[in-house]
Amino acid sequence: MNLLRIFATLIGLAVASSASAQDAKLSDFPFWQKMAGWWASENTYFDSDMDYTVRAYNSLVHIELDGKKFTESEHRFYPAGIATARYGEGLMGPGEGVELIIKTTGELIDDQGTLGKVRMDHSSGPYDPAVTYNVLSDNDGVRIRPNDKTGIDTYRMYFNFTTPNHRFRSNLGLLYEDGQDIGGFRAFILYRDKRITGDDFAVKRAEFRARHNVKVLRVVDPEAPGKSLVTRLD
Repeated sequence: MNLLRIFATLIGLAVASSASAQDAKLSDFPFWQKMAGWWASENTYFDSDMDYTVRAYNSLVHIELDGKKFTESEHRFYPAGIATARYGEGLMGPGEGVELIIKTTGELIDDQGTLGKVRMDHSSGPYDPAVTYNVLSDNDGVRIRPNDKTGIDTYRMYFNFTTPNHRFRSNLGLLYEDGQDIGGFRAFILYRDKRITGDDFAVKRAEFRARHNVKVLRVVDPEAPGKSLVTRLD
């Protein structure tokens, strides 16, 4: 009888675990609760020698949670330079910057808070399905994108909340191609994020456009995921 009770208990726990995984929502996790909302950030992009590639640029981020679904829109505002040359398709004039809009979607895939089925649409195309966001604690998480050939990550972005209204994103770029020092360091990007409200968005967007003299807008092509439409603002 005792063995039967133990067996029944184990079956019950297995069913409960399965049900909890099935019923879980992103908003059940404190980490994802903190991620949701509007953010403004001050960013710096370093190369492998920790010299500035882009000394100062900005982002505006909006994250929505809908059950298991995750949606993020990120507006990046770059000054004239290497990023503008890459994203501006030759439409900008001397000293002009670019605004790049990135759309990211994903889905809760387990009862540990893991986000999978990630797609990130911008000028470099969509992410592969191996990308995950893993919850490390109530205040910490990491986004991992492994290279399908080497198994080495291309980027590993850590999220850390110092308060519910302040977070850091630390994005490590690793070498992963044949002929490189596989696993070596190629880039580092630091994002210093502060929570704002939806009402602040238009004001901050105008501020960042003026700060970086943004004249070119690059957005996701809704008819062709992984591609972008590039236009001038004037």
